[in-house]
Amino acid sequence: MSSSLFGWDLLIKSVESEIKTNEDILLCFTHLVLVSNDFKCIGLGESKILDGSETKTEALPPGWTESYSIRYVHQGRLYLLKATKVDDGLMLNLIRVDERTTSLVQLNTALVASRTGILSQMLPKHADILQQIKTELIDKIVVSKNTKDNSSQTPTVSNPPPTSPQASPLFVDPMSRAGPVGVGEYDLNPFGRNPLAFPAPMGGGGMLFEPPRGGRYPQGPGLGMPPGAVPPGARFDPFRPPDVDRFPRRPNNRPDNDEFPPPGYDDMFM
Repeated sequence: MSSSLFGWDLLIKSVESEIKTNEDILLCFTHLVLVSNDFKCIGLGESKILDGSETKTEALPPGWTESYSIRYVHQGRLYLLKATKVDDGLMLNLIRVDERTTSLVQLNTALVASRTGILSQMLPKHADILQQIKTELIDKIVVSKNTKDNSSQTPTVSNPPPTSPQASPLFVDPMSRAGPVGVGEYDLNPFGRNPLAFPAPMGGGGMLFEPPRGGRYPQGPGLGMPPGAVPPGARFDPFRPPDVDRFPRRPNNRPDNDEFPPPGYDDMFM
């Protein structure tokens, strides 16, 4: 018999008069696995209140075959073991009350070969059953104290030395793609300096339009705003770039085709 299940003979001897079904054997065995993993029984029922005055024991409480609902304590936390008889087996749920998490394992009653005798005679595959209960019922919702203590500590992260972006093999300098004469180089850089706000030699370009600095906006005829329309220092987004009339259309320029349709095309839906 596995050393982790030490106490089976004593346990089965104490409850042998209460055992009536194969489900009783499976529940008794599950109790022993829980006790072997530092669970302590505190009685029957489904109460979710733990006040610390409960008596902890490794024995099954009286009436356990009738209730099939047993309360346990593990590392100061309350657990409820609820067993339900199904067609050919026993479905066991272990509920961790504080986090409202549940694990499940289902054991077939055919695993019980006898209700009397030693463990190997009653449960020939007891080692497999033990492993199934451990992995499916206990390990899924029980966090060991050492694991929690280690996870609660704040890890120390050292600050790596700053590196330039060029050190990364994935970095592509947008300026290197502008061509040999630098045509369009600032359009490749969305954070480039705008020539309307930063005249040469500070640089220019970029895809983000910036209004002129200093709180001075173009006002007057032809610029969209009458004189004095924008108070000094006021925040105002201009309707258009301030140099839109730098190259005015000459009077002798012919109008665009979009302004006047061709002759014979007097169609409002054109």
